[in-house]
Amino acid sequence: MFAGEVKQLWRYPVKGLRGESLRSAVIDFDGMAGDRVLKPFEPGTDKTVWGGSHPKMMGWEAAWPAQCGCADAVSGEPVLYEPGGAAWAADDADLPARLAESIGAEKGLELRKVSEGNHGRILVVFEASVRKLSEQLGREIEASRFRPNVIVDTDLEPFAETALESGLAIRLGRNEFTLQKPCERCVLPSWDPTGANERDMELHRHIIKELGNHFGIYLKINEKATVEVGDPVGTY
Repeated sequence: MFAGEVKQLWRYPVKGLRGESLRSAVIDFDGMAGDRVLKPFEPGTDKTVWGGSHPKMMGWEAAWPAQCGCADAVSGEPVLYEPGGAAWAADDADLPARLAESIGAEKGLELRKVSEGNHGRILVVFEASVRKLSEQLGREIEASRFRPNVIVDTDLEPFAETALESGLAIRLGRNEFTLQKPCERCVLPSWDPTGANERDMELHRHIIKELGNHFGIYLKINEKATVEVGDPVGTY
């Protein structure tokens, strides 16, 4: 049905912050290892502090420090980086106050460890669809706006991935994943992915009106798999 290759891999250790580019990633029933393991909340509540309400969050980055020379490892605590470059250990007691201050979270925030924050799935975005979307809007649209785990380049027609049937087997490398569903988009892609606090309302309206508010697809797998940049992608 289609064929291509993995072009990029991305992991977001802290939900809502910018993430890190990978050469390879381990993925299993719980999703991508090290992805969205920390989540910001208003103190003492279950209310999430997220990028749609605090877009300056995306000015911060989060990454797992290199372990044993392997840049894709997951061990210890992630490191957070301010827009100016200052580094913070995720368990630094002063970090929540600094992060809250910089993004305008007046009620403060706390970082909590969460399990299955990504519901055991990975988000895959197709380069052809990003290119076509940019063409339709007459300017470059960054794939990073959609916060994908995997970016693939295939011979599938633009936007056709969201019409694929749920349950379809899709190969990433030597691994068989299952298509769960297309990704229904929230307001987040309309906010500048660098944390500039600027919103692209035209993009938001276009995704809703012209694309049925879908962009990208969710895949799942029940066993441990390793996916690498350059791996073949396709259907069986």
